[in-house]
Amino acid sequence: MNRILTLYLFLLLCGTASAQQIVKWDDLQTITDNARRTVYYEKGSKQPLQGEYRIIRGLDEERVKLSDGIINGDYLRYRDGVLRESGIYAKGKRNGIFTEYYQDGVTPRKETPMQQGKIDGTVKTYFRNGKIEIEKEYRQSVESGRERRFDSKTGEQIFESHYIDGKKEGEEWEIFEDGRTLRSRTTRHYRNGKLDG
Repeated sequence: MNRILTLYLFLLLCGTASAQQIVKWDDLQTITDNARRTVYYEKGSKQPLQGEYRIIRGLDEERVKLSDGIINGDYLRYRDGVLRESGIYAKGKRNGIFTEYYQDGVTPRKETPMQQGKIDGTVKTYFRNGKIEIEKEYRQSVESGRERRFDSKTGEQIFESHYIDGKKEGEEWEIFEDGRTLRSRTTRHYRNGKLDG
């Protein structure tokens, strides 16, 4: 029974792998439709691509599902065979968390929340050790809210600033260390994106 199950799974995986079509970027043409979505075609064809594709572009490989030439579903980008970015597209627009990875293909480098193709929420970047480096809030791809930075070793917050409609607003502070024991804190004030005091 185990042999039959193993054989079935193997054949299923082979069928899935062969269903994925490989195409080079240079063999594609793209257009932007009225909804500002990228539509993929093979050069010389009037029919948009359908199905699962591995798009090869230099050292990068993107694995996508295309429906009427528009990315819809899981998105994976590899460089030299190592996962570098993952996320989900809904009808040609990035939706949900898009994660970029360090060269190991496992450790997150950056997490970007997307809604209908725009950055919406708190973008987080990480140090190689997995600790948070920066948190920055966005609304519809515009800086809006708090930005915080953290120390790579201690995880302690060392910077804070605030944004309204893409411009710095209010108090910004930063902690500096000389590498030994001396610490200093600098405070600045912004009004409508300009230094104010």
